[in-house]
Amino acid sequence: MTHPHQAPQRILVVMPNWYGETLFATPFLRALHDLAPQASISALGPARAEAMLARHPGLREFLLYDETASHRGWRAAWRTAAQIRARRYDTAVILRRSLTRTALVACAGVPRRIGFANAKSGWLLTHRVPRPPAPRHKAEEYLELLRPLGGGAPPRLACEYAPSPEEHAQAAQLLRDAGIGERQQPFIVLHPGANWAHKRWPAESFAELAADLMRDGMPVLVTGAAADQPLADAILARMVPDVPALLVGRTAIRQLAAVLERARLVVSNDTGALHLAVALRRPVVALYGPTSPVLTGPYGDPAVTRVIHHPGCCPIVPCSQPDHPGFPGMRSITVEEVARAARDLLQRAAAA
Repeated sequence: MTHPHQAPQRILVVMPNWYGETLFATPFLRALHDLAPQASISALGPARAEAMLARHPGLREFLLYDETASHRGWRAAWRTAAQIRARRYDTAVILRRSLTRTALVACAGVPRRIGFANAKSGWLLTHRVPRPPAPRHKAEEYLELLRPLGGGAPPRLACEYAPSPEEHAQAAQLLRDAGIGERQQPFIVLHPGANWAHKRWPAESFAELAADLMRDGMPVLVTGAAADQPLADAILARMVPDVPALLVGRTAIRQLAAVLERARLVVSNDTGALHLAVALRRPVVALYGPTSPVLTGPYGDPAVTRVIHHPGCCPIVPCSQPDHPGFPGMRSITVEEVARAARDLLQRAAAA
């Protein structure tokens, strides 16, 4: 067995599933590289995580593994375990409390397996890190996993993300096609989607906000995945004849990031686009209902971040139940307070 304080040489980091949580792991990756600069660091996870980490300077390799899709079944798991074994990792750090992925690295023979103590998969770990006694942001919680390697929690580090030059060029063309214009033209992004319906601010609220902000003369751009087209249609249907520009369904996540980097302001529900905007140092208004800003809020510069959240909107926060009759949810957020926060950030940016 690897000695607990032996410097790791080959490290595999098992990533979380979602865009935002992967971005929250980038401070951990930075701190891990600083702690073990001689080590070769790789990551394992689904395509969403690979997209977020495609240009991360601290990673040597990304191993694709998604047991819910392209790697479903024991044969795919066995092939992935063989890949891991062939690379002779001496250390695996598992960011998720996942039985499947912890078993994967154990079966691959990785001798030092670090993760959070938990009933589901903790018995397969060699080093079990207790959960912090008080709720902490996921980005800070991940940093606790450095302790078995001899590292303490470092000072607060920012999330990291960098579009490529090609993605910048693609974003410029997409914006021209949408009628936004050249790079110097300021614009506001509204991102109405989210992976759960009850994390979404109502379409009529986004429409009212867009109309309000457009009266100030700055273009508004609505972004989203192809699945968000009904939301975009509902927003536009309430705004005839003056409508915002659209890029819904026209960007992969990395092209979307390059678009967000050019925005003067981003207004978004709690979803991957929000956390990309924060990692890109954009001013953001973050709309939270059933999820907790303490645990998964924007992890960036508080001077350019406004979180709007009414804790009484749901019976419990965080909440994973889709419907709670009698509770206002995201409808408790008013257009007036979002517009006020947006204008405050725009004014601060203009004065800077």
